[in-house]
Amino acid sequence: MESKSQNPVQPNAQHSVGESAPGMDTATSSLNPKLWTLPASILVGSIIAGAFSPWLLIISIGATIWLAAILRSNAAQIQSYKDSQRQFARSIQNTTSLTALLGSILDSADVPIVATDQHGSIIRVNRASQAVLGSGRSLLGDHFESLITQNAVQEIEELARRGESAHARLTLPVGGDMRVFDVVAEPIASTRGAVCTFTDITELTRSATLKADFAANASHELRTPIASILGAIQTLEGPARNDERMSQRLITMISSNATRLDLLVKDLLDLSKLESTLIPTVLTEIDLEEIFERTAAPFASVCERRELRIETKIMMDDPIIISDDSLLELILRNLIGNAAKFSHKGTVISIHAEPIIMAIDPDDPPPEGLTSTTGIRLSVRDRGIGIPLSHQTRIFERFYQVDEARDGSAARRGTGLGLAIVKHAARTLGGSIRVSSVHQKGTTMIVELPCCVPESSVSD
Repeated sequence: MESKSQNPVQPNAQHSVGESAPGMDTATSSLNPKLWTLPASILVGSIIAGAFSPWLLIISIGATIWLAAILRSNAAQIQSYKDSQRQFARSIQNTTSLTALLGSILDSADVPIVATDQHGSIIRVNRASQAVLGSGRSLLGDHFESLITQNAVQEIEELARRGESAHARLTLPVGGDMRVFDVVAEPIASTRGAVCTFTDITELTRSATLKADFAANASHELRTPIASILGAIQTLEGPARNDERMSQRLITMISSNATRLDLLVKDLLDLSKLESTLIPTVLTEIDLEEIFERTAAPFASVCERRELRIETKIMMDDPIIISDDSLLELILRNLIGNAAKFSHKGTVISIHAEPIIMAIDPDDPPPEGLTSTTGIRLSVRDRGIGIPLSHQTRIFERFYQVDEARDGSAARRGTGLGLAIVKHAARTLGGSIRVSSVHQKGTTMIVELPCCVPESSVSD
């Protein structure tokens, strides 16, 4: 990481390569030839003069003592100078090590951090800043306003340079996705600059929005049948009290809406359980033939009335898998129910199971205890009204319904939670769900679950 002289981390490390350490000038002055030239000259002169007058040799003795004292003083100051140089070198090394350590700490943070000087120029960034804000390029020397163009963030950086802490929200495109950041700007007193941290709160924001939408949708879905029931009861108590034909119609309406409320509450409870991390999965051996038959049984009357047939095909030597029975039944019940609801009359609903090798999603790993290398692909196919392409990316959202279902008859009117439940159940088992559909020709729902097929069950 590059660093400029304004670096707030090194306010005292201003010595350049050619600068002298403390005490250098004193030591240099002590080595000045003028200090020892005089006694040396006296010594030489007295020795020469002693050849003519021996008593002058006494002066040479004094000059020698004087010169020795000067040399000893010089030696001590030279040693002091060397010690000072070594201490200065250690100080530079410690400062360099501290700077490198700070750079490593900043680079290890996955939160973008940007420091500016008193003029708003960028003097320090970490790797996350370069990757997220700079698209990999170096940001040192750029002005903060050229990096962040949103006024609110520019204002809090300027406030921080004036000594006031502040924060703002920033929305930026990152990797093809719009990300939301909470930006906090703090002042740096030593340089009159600012340091800004960018915390990604995208998922938190989406979660809050999702909860608000869920509450709004749930209240709407609950209010509609309740209003119908209350209206029917008021009519029964009033104008239709003695009208047997109208009373029967209203009773049927009350029954239909009560059934819808019951289904909605059950689906809400199922979804709530799936979203709770406190409920563990219970892994058992599951016979696919048995669970297919058990799950399809409640739809026998619907299939008979609409002349539908359910066909199953299991492409395994032994139709045994290891999974959570209640979650797998929840997945199949919702998928078969949708297929029976939206199939064209007189058609076939196909349920297939086949072993596959699939990658494990690190964000949604399979439950502990599943160690097999083989997973399973379950597909439920109907020949029905299909799903328009424009709706296929949203059908797994809670309460979302394709127009044909929302505007259709009461028999087709669902809660809008079934596919959201399937998605959460599949993710709990470490798997996923996707759709393949052609409008007015049919839909195939495909669920893939990893690590659940014993090796003995796989066909050669």
